[in-house]
Amino acid sequence: MNLQSPDGNAASADDISRTEFLPFLISFSDMSKRAYLWPGLTTAIFVAILLALAAVKNEPAFFWVLSTYVAFVDIYLLYLACGRKQPFLYVLLIAFFAFGLDALLLPVIVGAESVLPSLVSPGLIEETVKALPLLMILVAGRFLSHARQRKYGLREPLDGILLAAASASGFSFLETMFVYVPHFGALVGTPRLLVNGFGHIAYAGVFGYFIGLAALHHRNWKKAALAVIFGFVLANVLHDLWDAMRFYAGVMRIVSPLHEVAVAVMSFVVLASTILKGREVSPEREFLWPYGSMPPYRAPVVEPLPAMPDLVGDIWLHIGVTRTRLTDDTDVTVREIPSLRAPMADGVVAEVRRHPTDPGVLVLRNLSTATWEAVMPNGTIRAVGPAGTVRLLGGTRLDFGSQAGAIMLTSHDPESDPPPKSDDEWC
Repeated sequence: MNLQSPDGNAASADDISRTEFLPFLISFSDMSKRAYLWPGLTTAIFVAILLALAAVKNEPAFFWVLSTYVAFVDIYLLYLACGRKQPFLYVLLIAFFAFGLDALLLPVIVGAESVLPSLVSPGLIEETVKALPLLMILVAGRFLSHARQRKYGLREPLDGILLAAASASGFSFLETMFVYVPHFGALVGTPRLLVNGFGHIAYAGVFGYFIGLAALHHRNWKKAALAVIFGFVLANVLHDLWDAMRFYAGVMRIVSPLHEVAVAVMSFVVLASTILKGREVSPEREFLWPYGSMPPYRAPVVEPLPAMPDLVGDIWLHIGVTRTRLTDDTDVTVREIPSLRAPMADGVVAEVRRHPTDPGVLVLRNLSTATWEAVMPNGTIRAVGPAGTVRLLGGTRLDFGSQAGAIMLTSHDPESDPPPKSDDEWC
């Protein structure tokens, strides 16, 4: 008996395809998106350079290259945590821009910190400097199209966190490699940049969250201003608490490591909480990595669902301006969801069935070749792979790739009932 292969061609169940024998022949673009190709190549290049420097015993250059690699890793980890919200090359460009801007402002930074009280000067001056690129992006965004704002602008908390982390990385690299290393040696570079996720990135990221929150709710200028002020104060408190270690003297220096760990953990917890909340309130949360099937800035704009009453009635699948009534045994085809591909000739990409353990609940089974993303009414995001199911709950949003839909619940409309089947049709 011939079986139908996933691409619709007849094939034996025991056949081994060419791509199964040679999986490395997968398309380059697919590898670059899913297999961490670029991080792997970057690591390989840095390792080759490090081995070459170790062979010639050039220790200062070795630690400079290692510190640079750590700085890249810091940015990339925050990039993943923020769901690949913006293009990574753009984020790197912001880090390089911040480095150059901070280098120009370095005499001003040093002079201002020497004038202000040492207890508050680091946070006050440095958090202001790290926020300057974000202010420039906010101003420039007013002149961008909507599509370019989604890609490059500062429109929401995740944008603020990611761009602030890039700015902080540029500042931290300048401070570490061009201020501390000349005084304390190249060995200090790597550990200082390793702690960046608990230090400069954490303080700036927290402030960036509140700047993005103000941008998201800019129409309420009072609350937007309050968010910026609160974020600036919180970032300063975290920064100055870290720098307070320098005030330990004599026997009290033994407390300094405990102080360092406590502030580092606290700063990281605050940063992580802002990232989680930023992902939750993001207008493009369905498309954030690792759940989305495409970058958020390329995904279709999904309008928020209107408020729906909690009624027991008809269930509908809304896609654009069309709606499909979903009842037990309903088949959904490519005519209703053109963006999906059916593995069989009948064109069916989904079916409605009763839950196997709870007959009172209907589920939508994925019969297409793609993986969907479902955002449940409580905000939970889950992937629905081929043969997977999702409960038909009113308010559920579905991402089918280049199309998005929603499950809507309405009161029962008898006129929308399908005509009864004749006796011949039941046979």
